[in-house]
This record gives sequence, structure tokens and C-alpha cells, in this order.
Amino acid sequence: MVTQKNTSLSNPILWTAFLLYVIVLSYTMAHHEFWADELHSWNIAKASTSFSDLIANIQYEGHPPVWYIILWFISKFTHNITCIQLPQSIIICLVVFIVLFFSPFAVSTRILISFGYFFLFEYGVLSRNYAPGILLAFCICIVLQKKFRHKLIIYYLLLFLMSNTHLLAAILAGCLHLYFVCLNSKQHQKTSAVILHIFIGAIIFLPALYFIFPPSDSGLNIHFWIDKAKLIDQLRIIYAAPLRAFIPMPAWWNYNFWNTEFLLQAQSNHAILKVINPLVLILILWLVFVVLKTNKKSLMLFITNLVLTFIVSFIFPLTDTRYAGFIFISFIAAYWLYYYEVAVSRTKKWLVNLLLIIQLTAGIFAIAKDIQLPFSNSYKVNELVKEVPADKKIVCDYWALNTLEAYTDKPFYCLEMQKEMSFIVWNKEFTERTTSNAPFYNGITNLFQKEHISEAYMISVKSLQTIMQQDPQLIKSFTVKLIDKKEGAIEKGSNLYLYQITSL
Repeated sequence: MVTQKNTSLSNPILWTAFLLYVIVLSYTMAHHEFWADELHSWNIAKASTSFSDLIANIQYEGHPPVWYIILWFISKFTHNITCIQLPQSIIICLVVFIVLFFSPFAVSTRILISFGYFFLFEYGVLSRNYAPGILLAFCICIVLQKKFRHKLIIYYLLLFLMSNTHLLAAILAGCLHLYFVCLNSKQHQKTSAVILHIFIGAIIFLPALYFIFPPSDSGLNIHFWIDKAKLIDQLRIIYAAPLRAFIPMPAWWNYNFWNTEFLLQAQSNHAILKVINPLVLILILWLVFVVLKTNKKSLMLFITNLVLTFIVSFIFPLTDTRYAGFIFISFIAAYWLYYYEVAVSRTKKWLVNLLLIIQLTAGIFAIAKDIQLPFSNSYKVNELVKEVPADKKIVCDYWALNTLEAYTDKPFYCLEMQKEMSFIVWNKEFTERTTSNAPFYNGITNLFQKEHISEAYMISVKSLQTIMQQDPQLIKSFTVKLIDKKEGAIEKGSNLYLYQITSL
């Protein structure tokens, strides 16, 4: 095992890099507009009056509770939506601080990791439940190769917390524990001790599994995804995931660049890429193998995480870059642990840095666009609300509910669900209502009959053309007039439309 005195904390280059990261992150966050998924977690947290209420409210989420608990505590002091950026910025800055000052990598590698796409934008600027899992993963990497009092207690606490941040973090946590078990076995611990660690690990993951697998009446249960998925589509998603993870450069020519990958996007117009892209994928995986091959435990960590992620993707598809990104995080963790045990050659350092330069380019592009353009138009919802006469009813569709509730801090009548709600609930009722025929027509009809009114104003994320296609009965039975619209968001589902709906 390679050990050396840590002099990083006195390195002015690393302190300069950290300060620059904090400045860039803070500036980008100040110009970032929240989108629906960021608002959704916040709405659940502040609508939960007690801790037990919170646990009950997240049962349909398919996510473990750590991020919700953090937001819940904050919501007891303020309902200011911008406050969700506080824990996000603290956590990701801690991640970067650990990478810069406590990772074993070369200085250039540490800086490239910190300013890469995932650390700067996807898991940095966007306030979701991914960064906590990464922070805990890197803390585990540090703990695994140190000897100190109460190490096992700290290790298992970190493992428990990490498994309760996100499904993909739980998979990586399991792979880190596999590394830990193999490390203990290699250190000639008794077989009984190794078996005990396997047993404790299994117990540690049970709470996370409880939250990850939603109730049978959930609208997003396993059957939903299995019924929705087609094998050929799933294989395409799996094939694309490593490209999204290691080459997350968006299709820069697209206005709605988020969750695109330039090689995958360009192949529709350039047929030659259908041949080149598989070769690029093979090259990436070969480079990872070359880098990690001299340490079987590290290589096993990455391969096991990759395989388990692919298996899980048949139930929860890796359709977005943020999901595929944990494949890249698993490589960083494996490379981190590899670095502790093996002297890394200059060639391998160069190969890794080459991949990280691509990440750096993608990160700079993403934050530049987020600063320049509105990521979401959710923040403009109050402008639409002010256009509605004071004595008129405001309603919304299911997907605009998050936005309205977050920025006005009150529930609204949701047309599809035909009731007032404070946050989206992915239960069986959600599936039945949103997939029914004429959900808008049914919702407006029910509202007008129940409240004896003939006019309402609807805030929606759908354009009039989309509504006409999805619910033609509404257009036939009511007068639907577009009053205002807020378009131009990077995130496709984050535009807003205000409609006046009146009886014929």
C-alpha cells in the first residue's frame, strides 16, 4: 500500500481551484431556474407537518429519505424556495473539497474531476438527491484505507446513510462494501469475521430497499416500468449509458441540450456514427479496464457496479444523463481505491485525464448555457397568477402543480386528479387519472358542477396544440383561450401557459 504525508492542505494551487469552484458554482446557482423535480422534493418536505408524515408522504417516491429529511428540517424554518440550494451547495462543495485535498490523485486529476460535468453541473448546480450519495461514497473511500479507533462504526454509518440517498447510490454502496469484504479477506481475517461483515452489510441495506420499492398500489411500481419497457429500447438505453457517463458532452446545436449526448444525437443525421459509436464505447470500457486491471478489487468494484446498474435499468431505465453519471462516479471511486494500493503509471494518469478533459469541456458548456438561458420558466409562474382576476378560480394540470405550489405556497385544484393537492403523488390513482380519456375535460366539468361556476383559469405546462391532441373533448366542449405563455426553457417540460376556460 502506498502511503505518504498529506501536504495538500498547504498547496496554494488547490486552494485557488477550490475558491474558483465555489465562485463558479455560486454564480451559476444564482442564475439557475428550478425545474419540476427540484421543486417536487421541496413541496413534499414542506407539506409534511411531522417526521412520520414525511415518511408517509415519500412512500410512493421510489427514493430513500435522506434528501427529503434534509429539506424537511429546512422547511420548518422557512418556505423560501431558494433555500433548497443551501444544502446542495454545502454538500457538493464538501465533495470537491475532499477530492482536492484528500484524494490520492495527481493535482491535475483532482482539478479536472472537480470542474467536470457531473461535479460542476449535473450533481452541482441542480438541487437533487445525488450529491449526498457521492459525498458519502468518497468519505468511504478515505475510511477504507485508514486505521483508527471506531473505524467500523464510522464505516457502517456512512454505508447506511449512502444507501439511503438514492437507488444508484445504494448500488454503488453495495459495490464498495464488496470491496471492503474482499479487502478484509485479503488481510487474512477469519472466515467468520468476513461472513459477519457480509451479514451486517445485508442488514444495513434493508431500510433503503423498503423505500426504493414502492407499495403495490404505486403508479410507478415495477410492473409499470416492465409493462412500459420494450426489450430493444432497454438495450439501446443500456448501450448509450456508458457514453453518457464518460462523454457527457451535450448536443450543443440543440436549444434543449439537457439530457442529450452529442454522439448519440448526431448519429440520426450522420449514419457513419452508428458504426463509430459502438467502437467508441468499446474503447472507453477498454481504457477503464487498462487503468484498473492491475488491482482486481478495484476492477471488480467498477464491473459489478456496471452490471448491477444495467440489470436495474430494465426496471428503472437509465434514460437521463444524471442516472448514467453514477457509472462514472463508480469509476472515480474504483480509481481512488486503486491509487491507494498501486503506483499509477504516467500513461494511466494521461488516459484518465484525457477522459476528464472531455468532462471539463461538457461542464463548462452546460454552466455557460444555464447562465445565459432560462433552464426553466417555473419562476415566472407568479407573473401568470397576477394576470388572473382576483375573483376567478385558478386550476392547474398535474405537471404544473409542483411549480404553482412551490412559488405560491398553497395547494391548487388539479384537473386530472379532480381535487386540491400540495404535491404530486405517484399512486394508482395518478396512473388511472392521467391515462384516462379526456382528463382535462373531466376535471373542468367536475369543478364547474361542484362549485357552480362557468369560468376558470388554467396554468399548464402544455401548449394549446398539445392539449388539442391529448384532450380534444376539452376544446369541443369549452372555450379555451390562451392568455399568456412563458416559453424558451432549456428543460422541455418547464414552459408555462395560462388559459381562460369558459362554458360554451
